[in-house]
Amino acid sequence: MAKTKRGATSSKGHRSRAEDALSRKAVQHHDFIGDTASDREKSRAVEEQRILRDRAEVEKDVVREMEQEFEETAGIQKDTRLADVLNFPRPKSLRQGYEILRDRGPAALEILREKAEERLEEMPAPVKNAVHASERVLGLLAAPVRVGVHLIADALRTPAQMIRLLLVNRRTA
Repeated sequence: MAKTKRGATSSKGHRSRAEDALSRKAVQHHDFIGDTASDREKSRAVEEQRILRDRAEVEKDVVREMEQEFEETAGIQKDTRLADVLNFPRPKSLRQGYEILRDRGPAALEILREKAEERLEEMPAPVKNAVHASERVLGLLAAPVRVGVHLIADALRTPAQMIRLLLVNRRTA
């Protein structure tokens, strides 16, 4: 009769999940020293991959530092106007978000437009022409949308006013 370790199998003769996990993660016993060569190769490969990832991360950090130093020596200063315009508390309601957009949106849009125009000035003439042509096309495509939005807003304005009148009349009555 074969001896089995107590707790090695369940009442149905199967090993538990915990024991399976432990046996997978446990160091494998080898009868001969030569059998460990494949395990050593695997561990070396894993270690080499870790070293390569670490090197890549260090290289990225070095490149970032070099970019910052280059920008500082070139005299490039970041535009803080946009950061000042966009520095606002997180809106707590939809109404507050709408008010922030209404108040700060045009200024942010103007700053972004200025930056885009500055960058466009540095571009070659064919690129400038292509950008201006695409602006005109987008303007033409957006015109029907604008008209539709205005028509829908006008169409909804009258029923909204009627509902307001009814609500006001009910409150006073």
